[in-house]
Formats: sequence, structure tokens, C-alpha cells
Amino acid sequence: MKEMSLLSQLPQITSKKGWPWDEEVVLNNYDSKQHWPKISIVTPSYNQGNYIEETIRSILLQNYPNLEYIIIDGGSTDDTVQIIKKYERWITFWVSEKDKGQANAINKGIEKCTGDIFNWINSDDYLSPKALVNIAGAFVKGRTVAGSVFNFYDDNPDFKDIIKNKDLSIDKFLSLKDTFHQPGIWCDLDNIKATGKFSESSSYYFDRIFFSSYFLQFNEVMYIDDILVHFRYHENSKTLVIRDSKADELIDHYMLLLKNPMFKTNRKQLLRGLNYQLLPEKHISNWEYENAHKKLKSRLSSYFALMIKNPGLLISRHFFTKFKRSVLYNLT
Repeated sequence: MKEMSLLSQLPQITSKKGWPWDEEVVLNNYDSKQHWPKISIVTPSYNQGNYIEETIRSILLQNYPNLEYIIIDGGSTDDTVQIIKKYERWITFWVSEKDKGQANAINKGIEKCTGDIFNWINSDDYLSPKALVNIAGAFVKGRTVAGSVFNFYDDNPDFKDIIKNKDLSIDKFLSLKDTFHQPGIWCDLDNIKATGKFSESSSYYFDRIFFSSYFLQFNEVMYIDDILVHFRYHENSKTLVIRDSKADELIDHYMLLLKNPMFKTNRKQLLRGLNYQLLPEKHISNWEYENAHKKLKSRLSSYFALMIKNPGLLISRHFFTKFKRSVLYNLT
């Protein structure tokens, strides 16, 4: 292929090396066939000027021949808009205006999408090299492509955590026996639109809430081994916030699903998710918040009192995991 390298056209970032600063996916990766499915990517953003340029370049420098890239910014007050403008020639659509949060931004982006394959990539994450060629190569109309995600910390290069999406049947998904990491889930856009909108009343679990209905209707998944996305942990990361709180969002959602006729045959799985994981995690998280800094004797007595008050905790692995990590810490 003789097309001009996109890397040579984009703004040059001489202070940084490697992907996606001075590297790109070579064009001959796309020589294997003439037509590639259209991939629509939405990036919701708000005040992520420290990271969004890496996100943008990682998407554009895929050199994917049938890309639709949309950025929905919530009215950033940092340098996000200036960075977007540097690349607007290669961006299908972008806007910076006040919105109602991440789910609202994704919904707005989906309304603009016209492709075959869809996902959103947050403005602090970035695509792996050759991610789009691997996704498109595996895609079959009507099915979901599920790959792996590399979690990382900027300040801890030794941390390596590769999450491989698996067991995304509706039964295991509702039972919370699956492995689900959203950036690695690439969907047929028609299926996304048929499922409906992302819940804008949810700030943290809107992805899992949405995919409860999605996998109920569209359960054919193509699993691939490729690492598709690099997922950044940092102090403002929503994923870290979720670890400490906000479980009530998902608990309330499960309570609603138990009353939903569409999920009548999934009642067993919903109850398992609630009783084995969500409710135990909530009880234990509340205990930890109140007792984590107390002395060992006090922690032991209060933890066993928690068990007596909520005997269902004994069937949860979280009870024993937390016993080792938080009750007995600094024992020696």
C-alpha cells in the first residue's frame, strides 16, 4: 500500500517515545482483504488533558481504514479542548459541552455512530497496537468480540495485570461468576442500539447494568487472546473508587431485575450474585470502614459479631479473604 504514513501527518511529540508517540500500525496489516467493517469508537472525556492525547493517538495510529471516531467532552476546563483541536482533522465528530456524566456522554456519542462495531474508550486509557485489526478480523455480524485488557499504573511499571474476558453467558454474568472488563468488549452497534441507552442515573456500574440486558438478548461471544486496551489506574480512576464504595448501585439494579419479567428464568443467578458477592461485599466494606484502624482484639470481636448478625457471609469467599487481609493484618 502506498498511502502516506499517518504518523508523518500528525503533530510530532518529540518528548515521548514508543507507542503511540513515534510508532504506528503499518498499513500492510490491512492488505489481507479489501473491505473492513466500520468501527465506531466514542471517547467520553472531562478534564483528562494529562492523558487524552495518548488515547487519541492510539486510536488514530491504528491506521484502520474504516474508522469513525467521536469525542464527547463534558466541557473540560483544562487543556483537553486544545489537544482535541490538534487532531480534529482526523476526528469524525467532537463536541465540548456540559453533560450529565459519563453514561450521558456515551449515549450522545452512540447517537452519532453509524458503524458495524462499537466500543467506548475512556480518555485515560489507550488502544494496544493492532487492536482494531484483531477486533475486525474476529468480528462476525451479530456477535460480540471479547479480548484482554492490560491494567497498569503509570508510577508502578512492575505492576502487570492482564484481565482476559471470559464466561460472558447471561447465567454467569448475572451470577457474577464471569470475568468482565468493559474496554475489551467490542459489540455489534445494531445490538447496542437495540438494547437501549446506558443508565444515566448510575455513575459507576452503568456498564454492568447495561450489559445485563445486552447479554440476555445477544449472548454469542467470540473470545480472542489479544490484549486490546491498556487500562490506566490512577488516584481519580472510577475503578478504584468502586472498590471502596458505590456497591448499592448494583444491588439496587439486581433488586429491580428480580421483579422484571424478562429475567424471570434468571432468578437463581440473580440471587446468587446478591447473596454470594454483592451483599457480603457491602457488609464487609461497611465493617472495614468502621473497624480497619482498631486494635486486633477489637477487630476480631467485631468481625465475628458481623458473622453472627449476617450468617450468610460464611458462604462467601470474601468473608475469609477479608479476614486474612484486614482482620489479621499486622498480627506479628
